[in-house]
Amino acid sequence: MIEDDVLREVRAAREAFARLHNFDIRAMAADLRARELAGDWPVVRHPPRPPRPDGATVVAANPAQKAGAA
Repeated sequence: MIEDDVLREVRAAREAFARLHNFDIRAMAADLRARELAGDWPVVRHPPRPPRPDGATVVAANPAQKAGAA
């Protein structure tokens, strides 16, 4: 696994946030919803993408997999 300063900082922040809420996922989600409603940080919302003309569903590609690999 890649380790650098940014990843260590993000992981430490994630750990501190979880510890603050006693690792209770419901409490963490409630806090994040409350912060979103309070406007503590900007939330970016994009309009939905229009459907493709061929009707195909677009699925995000996994960059770890090569095209055509099964």
